Amino acid sequence: MKVILLMEFARIIYHLLKSDRDVTLGVGGFTGEGKSTFLTKLMKDYATISQTYWGFDRMTWSRNELMTWIDGEKDTRKGQLPEYSCILIDELFSLFYRRKWYEEGQIDSIATFNMCRDRHLLIGGNIPDFWDLDGGFTSRVRFYIYIPFRGVAWVFEQENNPFSSDKWNATENRKIFRKNKNPFKCPNFLMQINFDDWETEEKIEYYQIRNEKRLKAIDQNKPERIERYKDIKEQRNKLIRWIHDIDKTILGKEVGQVIGMDGSMINKIIKGII
Repeated sequence: MKVILLMEFARIIYHLLKSDRDVTLGVGGFTGEGKSTFLTKLMKDYATISQTYWGFDRMTWSRNELMTWIDGEKDTRKGQLPEYSCILIDELFSLFYRRKWYEEGQIDSIATFNMCRDRHLLIGGNIPDFWDLDGGFTSRVRFYIYIPFRGVAWVFEQENNPFSSDKWNATENRKIFRKNKNPFKCPNFLMQINFDDWETEEKIEYYQIRNEKRLKAIDQNKPERIERYKDIKEQRNKLIRWIHDIDKTILGKEVGQVIGMDGSMINKIIKGII
């Protein structure tokens, strides 16, 4: 098993970015075990090596803020962060959840990740279960880091295999881990990193910014969710009416059984009541 210091890992990341490679990190682990601690400590060390700025204000819960930091505002590029900056997405779940594949914002964001290598940004995000993320996002992750308990991080990388349909080898790694109770013989395992907890001042600053920015992001996303649901609902209703127009012998109850809706609700949609 290879164990390295956090500063050494930060140096590896910096050299990757300097060689014109992208570095996106996905950090998983149970709530409260230190995902945010690990990433903020890593960002601080990386900023020291790259001579760039890092502060807790570089954390985000907003997809719009993230995209602005990467590409800037349309036409003006206002808000774009300098090259080699680092960004922490504290809740990947709300931005790149795999069951939200229909969201235009999510699709556009993943497309941006595929094309922003020239920005040489270090982007890291937290999520309890890494495998809940959209496949388009996980394919862009260079290092998957799992925090089994406070102070310890296991680092994995994708397999460089042109014939592999799953470069993370999730099924194989799962079996090996269950057998050995550790990841050290998993083909994708790279190293272990031991890290310290926050200082008291860091913890206070983290929670202050977290509470402020997360609530703001939730408020900003509410109108977007309402509008998006309205569009999806209208598309659903059009499809139901289209099916009925093709074959009027199909009853609302039958359609409802297929899509998991109450038959009376389907009939109301067909009649244009709702």
